[in-house]
Formats: sequence, C-alpha cells, structure tokens
Amino acid sequence: MNTSCNDKLKMTNDKLINKKRLVRRFINYVKVPSLSKSEKIFAKFIRHELSSLKIRSYQDEIGNIFADIKGDDNKAPRLLLNAHLDTVGPGEKIKPKIRYGIIISDGKTILGADNKAGIAVIIEVLKTIKEEKISHGDIQVVFTVQEEIGLLGAKAIKKNWLNADVGYVLDGGDVDALYNKAPTQYNMTAEVIGRAAHAGVHPEKGINAIKVASVAIAKMKLGRIDRETTANIGIIKGGSATNIVPDKVEIKGEARSHNIRKLKAQLKHMRRCLSQVCYKHKAQVKVNMDNVYNSFSLDKDEKVVKIAQRALLNIGIKPKIKLTGGGSDANIFNAMGIKTLIIGVGADRVHTKNERIAVDELYAGAKFLLEIIKEAHARKNLKK
Repeated sequence: MNTSCNDKLKMTNDKLINKKRLVRRFINYVKVPSLSKSEKIFAKFIRHELSSLKIRSYQDEIGNIFADIKGDDNKAPRLLLNAHLDTVGPGEKIKPKIRYGIIISDGKTILGADNKAGIAVIIEVLKTIKEEKISHGDIQVVFTVQEEIGLLGAKAIKKNWLNADVGYVLDGGDVDALYNKAPTQYNMTAEVIGRAAHAGVHPEKGINAIKVASVAIAKMKLGRIDRETTANIGIIKGGSATNIVPDKVEIKGEARSHNIRKLKAQLKHMRRCLSQVCYKHKAQVKVNMDNVYNSFSLDKDEKVVKIAQRALLNIGIKPKIKLTGGGSDANIFNAMGIKTLIIGVGADRVHTKNERIAVDELYAGAKFLLEIIKEAHARKNLKK
C-alpha cells in the first residue's frame, strides 16, 4: 500500500476517526522513551491514557498492561488487541517531525512506529468507540513489554489470563497486508576456545579463536536460504589485546523457518561448520541452540482472517495475505490457542534511523481496526 491509499478509502468511518488527534497522539507517544526493559515510564503514561477513557487497567509482574472493555453484546466474539510497548535503540530523545505527509525522526534515532503506531491506533479506536457509542463485543487489550528481545513479555502471560476468541496483533507494515504465517526461531550461542600466546614472541604456540570462528562463519550458508528460511550471525566478540593471540570468542546468531525440517537442517549445518573447523584447527567449541518461539499458520478460511479481509474491503482496500519472516506476540498467542492474525498500521523501515510512517497509512490503520471491531460484532456466529 502506498501513501495515496487514503484516496481510495470509502466513506465508511471517515467521520469517526479523528485524524489530527491520532497523529498528535502518536507523536506524543514516540517522544516517551521505552527501550526494552525500560518501559516503566511509558507504561505509566499509557495507563493514564486508558484511565482518561475510564478504562481500568492493571499490570503483571513483568510490566505487561491488561485492560478489559465490556461489550454491549455477549453474543459477539471476544477480541484480543495487542501491541508492544518497547522499542529498539537508539530510542531516546526522539524528535519526530512531519515532512510531506510522512512522520520521521531527525535521523539520529529510530522513530518508534514499531510499535507505538499500534498502541496509538488501539487507544484512538477505543476513544472513538466510546465517543460514537459504537456497539461491540468484549475487547481485551494487552500491551506487552520486552517484545523486541525475545517476546519475553508475552511469554510471561498465563493462558488463563486471556479471555478472547480471536486476536489481532498490530505489529505489521502495510495496512493491506494480513500476515497469517510466521516462522519458528532458534538462537545459537557458540564459544570457540583456542589457546592464548604472545602475538609477537611466539604466535605459533597460540590458537587464534577469532580466526577459527571466522573460518567457520565463512563456511556457513547465511542470509536468505530459501523462501521459508533465513539465518544470520549477528554478534562476534572476543580477544583482550592486540599482542595476545585470543583464546576465546563468542558468536551469537539465529535461524528461522516456516518449515521445521528445513530449520533443523540449517541449525545442524551451522553446528557442523563450527565443529569441523574447530577440529581441524585443534580448537574446542561449545554450542547452545535455544528455541525463541514456534511458528504459526492460519488457514485463509479461518474466521479471524475472513473478518480482517472483509474489514479491509469495507474501507476500499484490497487485502493481501502474506507470510512474515519475523516473530511477534502473535506466535505466543497462537501457541496458547487463540487464533491471532498480524495486521499492519503502516510502519516502514523499522529498526533503523530511517524508520517512518505515512500519516495516511496510520489513519488507514485506525479505520481498519475500527472496521474489524464492527465487522466482528456483525459476525455473531464466530463462536460456533
């Protein structure tokens, strides 16, 4: 979807969402820093926002925010709406500005549209529902912490804390994209152990752990393996001085795939590269593979998908059903048995200083969510 999408939107909801207020809300949110594990101040701010709407909220031990909004029809499906509070860095002293209809930072930080666009949309839609007295079923809002560092907030949630039939995670990109599939991810941590020696006097007595690790990494298949699988080495650190042959180096990487067989093969390949090279150079290696989250796949005929499709069509946008290579809280909610779809609110170039969001995309995202709530209410047979 491009920034001209708003021209194609039907009149549905046009007079309901307050566009200027939504943009102002989003800009206010990104100015409050909320790096992973440092979401406390922003969480307090958001709880105040909910309180101003006369919506009671509470937090669990890790800091997730929960709010239950009672509907006026107990036959309507119960909806879970989610976005995460935390951002990646650099995410302090963000200075947002609007240029030619695009909201950006000053280039020294991220913008924080991932995922404060989702939070702004949810709260603006809740305000609109109250103002316009729009009928709806029960809604449970969950704002999670520490999503960016392994979905830790969502993982801390107990299944019996959630009270929803279907869920929507507002953590996608283009508003026309419905993400019904996400991969399984494993993280790899490896320690290559060589032998220290004086680099100038007798380097031949040492085993350079950095060199050994580098050779192993060079042999690995990394990046886009195929349509379903990716792999990456993201961190390598070791050594203590230039005149010492380094005896230890730590490597951190990951592999993801929608196909568990392919994922296991990729992980085995990465481990084998390390083992074979270390054996050849008489170094040692310790490797740990840890599951971060499991994949999910929603059939296109699932009601949670159909509601979103119809909602987009209602506002004049043609839906595109896609798979994503990223993980989100949707992975955790689906594992708990709540059919949860990832939807977009327009965030673009996320996790970079070039992050941006078009005002019209943000606005379309709010119209979309409001229409989901209305469409879900209309489809009262969802529970059957």
